[in-house]
Amino acid sequence: MFAPLKKRIAPGISLLLLAGVVSACGGNEPGESQGQSTGEGKQEVMLSVLIDSSNNEQNTRILNEAAQLATKNSEKYSIKVRLDTVPNTDMDKKVDVLAAGSNLPDLVASAPKQVWMKRGLLADLTKWFDRSPLKDDYMYPSLLEEGRNNGKLYSVPIKADSIFLIYNKDLLSKAGIADTGFSSISWDEWIAMLEQIKGAGLKAANGKDVKGFTFRISTYETAPFVFSAGGEFFTQDGSKAVFDSPESADGLAKLKGLVSSGYADKPETDYANWMSVFFNENAAFTITGGWSLATFEEGGLDLSKLGFSTVPAIQDSTSIFGPGLSFSVFESSAKKEAALELLTALYSSEIYKQWLEITAGIPVLASLSDDPQFAANPIKPVLSEQLNRIKPIHSDNSPSFWTKYDQLLEKIILTDADISVQQAELQASIQQEIDNNLK
Repeated sequence: MFAPLKKRIAPGISLLLLAGVVSACGGNEPGESQGQSTGEGKQEVMLSVLIDSSNNEQNTRILNEAAQLATKNSEKYSIKVRLDTVPNTDMDKKVDVLAAGSNLPDLVASAPKQVWMKRGLLADLTKWFDRSPLKDDYMYPSLLEEGRNNGKLYSVPIKADSIFLIYNKDLLSKAGIADTGFSSISWDEWIAMLEQIKGAGLKAANGKDVKGFTFRISTYETAPFVFSAGGEFFTQDGSKAVFDSPESADGLAKLKGLVSSGYADKPETDYANWMSVFFNENAAFTITGGWSLATFEEGGLDLSKLGFSTVPAIQDSTSIFGPGLSFSVFESSAKKEAALELLTALYSSEIYKQWLEITAGIPVLASLSDDPQFAANPIKPVLSEQLNRIKPIHSDNSPSFWTKYDQLLEKIILTDADISVQQAELQASIQQEIDNNLK
């Protein structure tokens, strides 16, 4: 049993590290860049950070320690941090407002944002990265690539997650499935297991039938079916919507077929209801990220019953780039040198390990991959493998995409609507939005 796990994983996007002295702040205030000299002759620097408003207490402690370490290692600066908090859903709007007023802070903690890179809002971190120990220590090129634009590095992911397959080993065994320890699976192999579960006629403790699979009608949780079928959503630069394709239609058709064939019950739209289906053992498989384990455990599910696999491979087993966190420095900052010293401290072993302990994350650094601290994390082997085969959804230029694609999914999966027709209509609408935003 993984007893510490519930304390370390938070449901939803729990990958938030950056925080500081908890007080609202904007960007650089007049005269702030110069600071004052300390008794040791170091220049006092207050770095302002734009960060999601979640997890302030834990994150504050870690970032304060990082600032202390950066100060200790710096020949020039005594560094402190203050915070500009905003809900993650409002992050893009906040940056737009601050940029319009020439009042951006020094740093931002966010998923990599290609649109900020292209607008010239972010500082080039390439030289800093290439001169740091991170260059040879970073394990996942696909993650790092999301922080690049035109060959330059603007965001450095400190952690990322992905969607993968989670299964109940006890239910598989009761259905007569011998292999309950697999970590990868083809589509055909998975369908064979679902058919076997369906034929077993299992009943859960609550008296309901046990289905093979449960999922949520959500772009995020269903994107792996599109990606693994060879489909895409947007071009790398986000200027074109490309999800109206035979490959994407095939992925969605296969997903719909799981319901029509009786392998999956009617999918949920509510997160809590969907989670309850799995932790009540009314389904043998689900597809989600590691953050959901806390919900399962809180629901009374013994985590030792669970197995983990990369997503079922249709053409391959590609999944979605998860809710990660990257650090960036704004180009307008007058304190870039001090900001980079803070980033260096955040990646130091003593600081980085504390953060991963809180979030139950897996390291992106090879030097920490075998650290005993992470040995008990049950998702580490599969997530490490899945992170080598992930793709993002570059929807920066289409804010309405996620809501509208969720609506498309509901219509396709729950009605007889033609998949290709629905894809074509939505793509035309999304492309118009992109074109309008790029004018």
